[in-house]
Amino acid sequence: MTLRWIALVLGVALTRSAFAASSAVPIYLEDSHAGSFYWLAENLDLEEELTLIHFDAHSDASAVFDSDEIRRRLRRVASTEERRQLLDQWRQAGTIQCFNWIEPLMPAPISNLIWVPGRKLSKGGAAALQEKAVEYFDGHLEAAPRSAGSFAKRCRVLGFDDLAANLKDGTPVVITVDLDYFAEVEPGEQAAAFERVWRFVTGCRNLRAVTFAVSRLYLPNDERANTLVQLALAASLSLPTARIQFEPFARVENDRSLRALELRAQNRDVPVFNLANASEELRALLLANRERVAVQTDVPAWEQLLGQWESEAPGIRLAVKDRDPSTDKIWRVAVSEPAELEVRAEPRGAELARVEWIALIPEHVRCNLTAERGDEIGFAGGAPPRPRWREQVIAREGSVLSIGALRNFFDRKSGSGAIRLKARAEIDHHLRETPVIELRRFSGEGFRAALTEQFGLPYLFGSGEMRDGGNTGPETGWGADCANFLIYALRRQGRPIPWCNPRQLRDYLEPVQNNEAGAARFSDEDVSTGLIVHFGNHVAAVVEDRPPFGTLDRHDLVVHQLEGTPEIVSLGYLLTKRNNPRFDLLRVAPAQHQADLIVGGDVMLGRTVGEEILAGTDPFAGIRRYLEGKPWTLVNLECVVSDRGTAATGKQYCFRAPLQATNALVSAGISAVSLANNHSADFGSEALIDSIARLKASDITVVGAGETSELAYVPQFFTARDGQKGALIALTDLEDEQRDAGVATASERDRVARAIAEARSTAGFILCLMHWGDENSSRVTERQRELARWLIDHGVDAVAGCHSHSVQPLDFYHGRPIIYSLGNLVFDGAPGLRSWNRGELLEVDIGRRGTGGASIRLLPVRLDTRGFPHGADDEIRAAR
Repeated sequence: MTLRWIALVLGVALTRSAFAASSAVPIYLEDSHAGSFYWLAENLDLEEELTLIHFDAHSDASAVFDSDEIRRRLRRVASTEERRQLLDQWRQAGTIQCFNWIEPLMPAPISNLIWVPGRKLSKGGAAALQEKAVEYFDGHLEAAPRSAGSFAKRCRVLGFDDLAANLKDGTPVVITVDLDYFAEVEPGEQAAAFERVWRFVTGCRNLRAVTFAVSRLYLPNDERANTLVQLALAASLSLPTARIQFEPFARVENDRSLRALELRAQNRDVPVFNLANASEELRALLLANRERVAVQTDVPAWEQLLGQWESEAPGIRLAVKDRDPSTDKIWRVAVSEPAELEVRAEPRGAELARVEWIALIPEHVRCNLTAERGDEIGFAGGAPPRPRWREQVIAREGSVLSIGALRNFFDRKSGSGAIRLKARAEIDHHLRETPVIELRRFSGEGFRAALTEQFGLPYLFGSGEMRDGGNTGPETGWGADCANFLIYALRRQGRPIPWCNPRQLRDYLEPVQNNEAGAARFSDEDVSTGLIVHFGNHVAAVVEDRPPFGTLDRHDLVVHQLEGTPEIVSLGYLLTKRNNPRFDLLRVAPAQHQADLIVGGDVMLGRTVGEEILAGTDPFAGIRRYLEGKPWTLVNLECVVSDRGTAATGKQYCFRAPLQATNALVSAGISAVSLANNHSADFGSEALIDSIARLKASDITVVGAGETSELAYVPQFFTARDGQKGALIALTDLEDEQRDAGVATASERDRVARAIAEARSTAGFILCLMHWGDENSSRVTERQRELARWLIDHGVDAVAGCHSHSVQPLDFYHGRPIIYSLGNLVFDGAPGLRSWNRGELLEVDIGRRGTGGASIRLLPVRLDTRGFPHGADDEIRAAR
């Protein structure tokens, strides 16, 4: 019988370097520019010397009397929390104002100021403004001498058109933009003016932070403020590396600016930015992107306002019709398959109008994430420093869009690639916007499919250091460099190789042959699992073997990514381009599979199965060849093995196995059972505890349940063939489930996290058996996908599922396997239902000690009319 193989390399740690923190762009937005002081003082290294580029109609250069005391107090704190408390006190007192916030940050962390008051300045105009700014900076020097002396040489005034030529490449900068900089720009020209500034901002290589000030006090009306805030937020969201903090409820008390004093003298209110007056466009943007926009001040008010907006009209989202996303939230569609996208209202039924479909296109085909200067050496030398998305309207019609309408955004030859999409629509007279989704089209299967789905994404030198929540490297969906382009595809096949460079990648592959084109031999399996051509400082993967077959020659096709989007070329083209005929041929090591652990699905030994056991029949006889001689076997036992207790009131199915069922389990070689399910307490706590005792008396380990709730979460350990330790955790996760206190549930996330940590302290491999999903369904729910992500993000190496009584798909997340449901293993009750009578056995080989290698394979089984399992033939297995 042909077996389905999936190889993986488990247990490889991914370390985070200092660059990972610096590659992100922190962005802060508040009404008052004084907020920039409080945020920067809390988050910057106060001893580092940075240049502040200040886009503002005003210099904000007034000095604070005895500002040395401010500097001393900022540094005389025992902790970051103490500094935060100090800054909060100053904010409440209005110690720092919008007109004097820069000077207390000088000469460190702000060592130099470049004030940009407008686009064009004459030399005389710039000199006059600079003289005035210095006068403000040094205004208190005679009465209160500053230890750093005059700031005259630390301040420059430049027009925007002169800025780039006067900024030394690689200078570490903080950029602040007061939105009143655009106050005098005509409304129809504001977007273009903002884009000019933002293009400069995003092109700065050594950019440490960006702050925006709304300065509603200096804007003519709420409409202008809403427009500019929307531009600032939309621009920030266009940077995938941005960490956005928006504080619409933060206030700096006791505004003493001249404009505020004038208004108070006239008995008029001092205007502040009020998010409750947000435009429909701004509301739609914030609702759609609430996961990317962090708010820390008055979170209840923020949530209340979002809730109010949500109550005014249904939300909308994008989906691919009749399909589900993968665990990593990406929608995948084969090139050979038709598909349609739709905008869905939530709840459904609301009528959509003025639907607008939008693609987010990479602004740059290559970026150098590592360079602090444009002349640094790298495959992307001189390239922009960070990726950015650019919006492009695709269509303005209908709530359904054929995937064919996107053909121009995919690779022209193969039709494969990646694209990000969103939509806007009017619903109940309100504007709504969908969250962004990622759609990928692929050609081929396995490794090749995972390569082709990356077409169209930019080359990002240093991509291994990227981070977006739980995603790292190219799994962020932003792009890749040459080695990590291939590693992404390997991780999609269950090999969690860490992001690395071509030289380091060698450590995770085995050599086939060091040779020239025309002499290296390989197999079709090598190509399908990963055949890598290694040029030293560059790598490519073989995707098509052309005649003569089995020999790598110049006509064979390879795929690689270098200085642009991925492309398929002939090996001869690459060799000619490199002017070197030699290369190393490497491959993914073939799995040498010997099972350390077998995992089966749902086992119910009551009803007619129990009668057969009492008659002396072995329900596991048909699969003994798979179970015999294996160190450990785990199944989900969906019944009690006890003669105590009474059936749960009102429950349709309560399953009780005869006491002799433990003999059947032992005879089959089953060493552990999960009782984390909805039937282990069918007859109450007394029967559950009795079942646990009887199973343990038969040397059967119980996982996911215990005599107390604490014991239910204790991981159980097993020993592999070579002495390595593995750990088992079992959990149940069903909505509206009546659970016994002695059963482990996934809803207790803190307990589960502690159990995973405890397991990791002893074991090199952790498997979690999940009882989840919808019964009699082969579709995976979003609840399952979210929990699978959480488990793997917290340290689980493999997830196997049960409960659905139907086989569900295999997927990989961060290189770890998720078998969403193994289906039934022993279960009567539905002899005519095909899905009920199909299952799988999961074999896990932890691998040799010290190699970090492991592999899995799935063995299909079918159930006969009694609900007993047998090995499935190839035809039945292929139907999976």
